[in-house]
Amino acid sequence: MKPINILSDNFNFDSSVVALGFFDGVHLGHMELIGKMLSYAKTKKLTSIIFTFDKSPKQVLEQDFDGYLTTPKEKFELLSEIGPDNVCYVPFTKDFASLSKEAFVKEILINKLQAQAVFVGFNFCFGANKSGNSEILKNELSLYNRECHIIEPVKDENNAIISSSSIRQTVRNGDIPLANSLLGRKLSFSGKVVHGDHRATGMGFPTANLLLKNSQKCLPPNGVYACYVDTSAGTYPSIVNIGYRPTFDKNTHLLEAHLCNFSGNLYGKEIRVKFLKSMRPEIKFPNMGALIAQIEKDRQTMMEIL
Repeated sequence: MKPINILSDNFNFDSSVVALGFFDGVHLGHMELIGKMLSYAKTKKLTSIIFTFDKSPKQVLEQDFDGYLTTPKEKFELLSEIGPDNVCYVPFTKDFASLSKEAFVKEILINKLQAQAVFVGFNFCFGANKSGNSEILKNELSLYNRECHIIEPVKDENNAIISSSSIRQTVRNGDIPLANSLLGRKLSFSGKVVHGDHRATGMGFPTANLLLKNSQKCLPPNGVYACYVDTSAGTYPSIVNIGYRPTFDKNTHLLEAHLCNFSGNLYGKEIRVKFLKSMRPEIKFPNMGALIAQIEKDRQTMMEIL
């Protein structure tokens, strides 16, 4: 499903039900909101729409942007897989950010999306300078005789609210199992494989390398992880190193994935790394032999985890 830019694409919506939010991570809290919207739309026989933005408002407005759990491309793919009739968005710009809360409701939700009901999270904000919240949205929609369903927070087993910001912090802390449980799927990183210095191949552990220098993804700390890697040829258990390869005095930030039992050429192809658990921090070894011995241990640990 191709996401629809409602400011430029041609479309003709019937009456709809809208799930509204930024949805970074498409985590369990988001899934609860979207699920209730889909159920309502089916009951009322209305078009179901997930409406979001193409980039983080914090990134555009330079307000402590702390990275994505899912890039815009990944997010749109995940939202489409959920099964709404449409995934729609507006390019988030500073001009759009200046739109008043009243204009947002009238121009976007009423006129563009033909929303008969809107589902939002309890902490939703909208309009210039975040002047609107979920209760204000409910009041604004009532002026048009439209419904607003405010979804209460979803909490984890420790009674903490599941949120994108808390999951980002969990990822940075390196607690991959907890992050995965809050996301409802495995934390992942996708990219095109680039050439390295081929040193790992000479050691007997060829790797698929992804550059991290300009990545906007929220990543776990430098270290070694047990992962699965999706490729066009299938999914493979993998040892993944994030870091700078201190044994070789390198300064390029890389993700290196050694795919067990894989044979083939992945250069220029996109792969998806799915994290399961941290195994150890990145270490500088005294020599090549010590590094090879540790990688053999890492492979055994990885297989035990998987």
